[in-house]
Amino acid sequence: MTDRANSSLNPPSGKGAPSRPSVTLPEGQLEQIRRLVAVGRAESVDEYVGAAVAERLERDRSLSELQDLFERKGQGPSAEHLAWAREVLGVEEKDDGEARP
Repeated sequence: MTDRANSSLNPPSGKGAPSRPSVTLPEGQLEQIRRLVAVGRAESVDEYVGAAVAERLERDRSLSELQDLFERKGQGPSAEHLAWAREVLGVEEKDDGEARP
């Protein structure tokens, strides 16, 4: 069993100098971010993208931790729990069993 909570999704925290990778975004998304910056809802494109990445990393870390918990427990959530979660999150189940917004 893999301990996902302590995997590469949860690296040791360190405050190094930020790097400047090149990221490609669809033009429509970039324009939306620029509009948010222009009206003061985001400090900068860099700040907006950085916050989005941080949020996604935290979500992925949390999901990995939850998956690890279910693996240690030896069972997943019940159908009743999944139905409740879908209702609360506003997510429908596709015909193939996958969730969709």
